[in-house]
Amino acid sequence: MKRIIAVLLSSLMLSAAVMSGCGQSSKPSQAQSSAEKTTSAPASSQSQNTDTTEAAVSGGWTIDTEIKPVVTESQKAEFEKSINSFDTLNMEPVALLAQQAVQGTNSAFLCLDKTTSGKSVTSWDVAVTYTDLYGKAKLTSIIEVHPENVRTVETPGEGLDDSWQTVEITEGLKLDDSLKEALDSVMTEDYVPVTVLGSQVVSGTNYILIVQEKKDGKPVNMVVELNVDAEGKAELVKEGVFDLNYYLSITS
Repeated sequence: MKRIIAVLLSSLMLSAAVMSGCGQSSKPSQAQSSAEKTTSAPASSQSQNTDTTEAAVSGGWTIDTEIKPVVTESQKAEFEKSINSFDTLNMEPVALLAQQAVQGTNSAFLCLDKTTSGKSVTSWDVAVTYTDLYGKAKLTSIIEVHPENVRTVETPGEGLDDSWQTVEITEGLKLDDSLKEALDSVMTEDYVPVTVLGSQVVSGTNYILIVQEKKDGKPVNMVVELNVDAEGKAELVKEGVFDLNYYLSITS
């Protein structure tokens, strides 16, 4: 993940003047320390792509590299505008999770990162962009979201600072019929599927997904982990609020 740190430091230097004018207090030294803690992984834990549709990551998890994005065309265009100065990045925005109004707009995108740096490694990232009042956009940070240890909290208030607002997703990801049936059987609230972060073959199959639910009328991004046995019976392993604050901490 050294490339993430390098991109981060480069983008922080490019956007330092902008961020200082939009209420941010990022410091490059603190950002580097945070990035090293949240994105570094032993080289042995990173595997090359097993085929064209899935990538293996540590812990026996695989990522579907052909997953369908739920971003709108305008959201995708905004993200691509923010990374157009980084020719080496190959990142696809899958969902716009939240935004923050400053002197302009900060946006937190969940991205499928297919950037190649020595090895062909696919990862999930939260990428934060800043668009100023004149429409100029910059990438300000990239933090990896690993399926093996996605950060969650118990309540929506802990998962996202009040200055950030969750973006409601109305057109969710279309799940395979068997997975949708399994997920429906364990969910107690209405939900919109956002993405499948990973799957793991065990006694049956484990899945980790991000879904969006309504809490007190407001959209909340949730992490759901479930096990589906060989006969299709599903068991809810864990459910919690996606801790976006953790992945945004580098910019605060």
